[in-house]
Amino acid sequence: MEYYISNISKEFEKYVQYNADNQNIKIGVAMSGGVDSSTVAYILKRQGYNIFGVTMKTFNEEDSDAKKVCEDLGIEHYVLDIRKEFKERVMDYFVDEYMKGRTPNPCMVCNRYIKFGKLLDFILDKGASYMATGHYTKLKNGALSVGDDSNKDQVYFLAQIKKEKLKNIIFPVGDLEKPKLRELAKELGVRVYSKKDSQEICFIKDGKLKEFLIETSNRKALNSGNIVDKNGKILGKHEGFSFYTIGQRKGLGISSANPLYVLEFDDKTNNIIVGTNEDLNKDRLVATDINLFLEASLDSLDNLECFVKTRSRDILHKCILRKNGNDFIVELIDNKVRAVTPGQGIVFYNNEGSVIAGGFIKK
Repeated sequence: MEYYISNISKEFEKYVQYNADNQNIKIGVAMSGGVDSSTVAYILKRQGYNIFGVTMKTFNEEDSDAKKVCEDLGIEHYVLDIRKEFKERVMDYFVDEYMKGRTPNPCMVCNRYIKFGKLLDFILDKGASYMATGHYTKLKNGALSVGDDSNKDQVYFLAQIKKEKLKNIIFPVGDLEKPKLRELAKELGVRVYSKKDSQEICFIKDGKLKEFLIETSNRKALNSGNIVDKNGKILGKHEGFSFYTIGQRKGLGISSANPLYVLEFDDKTNNIIVGTNEDLNKDRLVATDINLFLEASLDSLDNLECFVKTRSRDILHKCILRKNGNDFIVELIDNKVRAVTPGQGIVFYNNEGSVIAGGFIKK
């Protein structure tokens, strides 16, 4: 039997094809209240799946739009209070990393331990076979792979998920680009089809990072020291490592004939070292905390030629991996990487855009 909706454009018909057999498959939809996850719930419902929605309560009250969307669909809506775990795993880690002069990637950590950890376990405990999310991501032959929206490589942020979890996860909108998803959402009547995307760091108000770090660290983030050049010449003062990142130029409060950028943090002297833009370009770096997907062991990564990203909006760089204990030296083959930032994620891809492994930049 075909489930037909008269107002759906032909290009979107495949997303609303009803299959009676789907009713025997229970799916929990991770719902934030945004357009992506809400649209996932709508299309899975149209396809006949037995679905329910779950919203996490992390650092404040959950978004009421998720509950309203579930009411629109006539499905159960659960709230998972995970504030304690979120603070310990994500927020505390975030502050600790900045205090050390590293730039954290909270989304990677949240995805591993919270969203595809605690939330997935909750959904499976409710009798579901799968958790569905609104990530622009695909699973190709069981491998985590980039979606069709080139502006949203969300697998970068998913590269710390434990690979055994993938068998219980589906990404129904991985073959859509965001503008098309909004069109589909509008045609389906999703109430939040025009809702703005959420900010990058969900627990910090826009432009309030400094205030957050000072308050959360009980002012320990305020630890002033010197800004020096590569020869150790003092050029100015800094307020604390937490308020700076590798590659930063603005807000240093120093004057120079040529632009200067943050190169590194010296925790022994509490100095921030600055240099030229050319100094930021590196042809090698070190990756740690490697999470494997397509390879069985760390040893099998040794001498592997592949592609690497050091940030989500980065281009793919060709590289060779050299094992160094449990870490890997990443040698760039064709071009250098600018502003290698310790604490940020690093992801390795094959030619097909599938994730080989993911980790964090050590140095």
